[in-house]
Amino acid sequence: MTRLSEENTERLIRESLEHLATRAPDGAEIRDALDQRSRSRPTMALALVAAAVALIALGVPLALRAYTAVPPASQVNADWAVLPYKPGWLPDGFKETLRATKPHPAPQTREWSAGEQGQIQLTSTPLAKGGGPWTIAPAPNQIIVHGRVGMAAEVYGQGLLLTWSPDDVYLLNLRLLNVKDPRAVGQRVADEMVKDDRARVSGELRFGKLPDDLELSGVSTFMTVGGGATDLEATRAGQPTAAAVVTASLRAERPDNGDATPVPLRVRGLDGFALPPREGRLGHQDETVAVQVEGGRWLIVSGKRDRATLLDIANGVQLIPGDYGWFGKVPE
Repeated sequence: MTRLSEENTERLIRESLEHLATRAPDGAEIRDALDQRSRSRPTMALALVAAAVALIALGVPLALRAYTAVPPASQVNADWAVLPYKPGWLPDGFKETLRATKPHPAPQTREWSAGEQGQIQLTSTPLAKGGGPWTIAPAPNQIIVHGRVGMAAEVYGQGLLLTWSPDDVYLLNLRLLNVKDPRAVGQRVADEMVKDDRARVSGELRFGKLPDDLELSGVSTFMTVGGGATDLEATRAGQPTAAAVVTASLRAERPDNGDATPVPLRVRGLDGFALPPREGRLGHQDETVAVQVEGGRWLIVSGKRDRATLLDIANGVQLIPGDYGWFGKVPE
């Protein structure tokens, strides 16, 4: 999926916040708009606007650094692999292609694609405790979803992004890329969004023992030409929204050698190989350990750790049955 550079992201966030600040009403108007709640609520509303703009500007992942500065809410789903929302309606032809999640309070992501008709991505991020929808988005950028005010914004390279809160628990971010009439389509998708809490992110890998300074930070499941695929990520302990330090993948494609020569290596008692850091068709690649497992797919462990550590992780990874029954289907 498309990702903005961090420098461009910071610029977009800064410009969006500055633009919002110039058009926001004065304090009295904000207080009136917030249902005559206590004087502490305008501060919360402004914090939520800043968070929403950050999320809009980036499409969520890196922007969580700004958003999670707000104290996280108590967990709604103890199991963060459970997805809280789904569209009750999508245009004809859109089928689900990806599910990804990170530990609370990071976002959960689902994607639906329809080839040349475009892509629709939904992210669900927990709000701070007691945080509700904001009401001071600039009028041209406002959307109304079941009486709650949200924001719509065009972001370079990201299409149209709609952001709103359907309840006092989650912030939803809907990205429409290459979709015809995205404002109207996005409004209808938002209007017909429904609670889910049944769909799960259930891949085919589990980490075994990790180094003491690493912990599981994300799982995603998707489909490739060769079948279902799973990616697991581990970051430094206590930094679940940071960039992955180690990734374990199960997929049909053999890892790209790039400009490196494979080094034979026994992995899980099988003949595998290692690849040093290298340049290839996917750009720079970290140290990698790989082995073809039962069924013909490749278990690939890579990251910013030495070969011995990656081998230990690969030997400890558990392969389990995964659920890809949702792939290529409309929301049920």
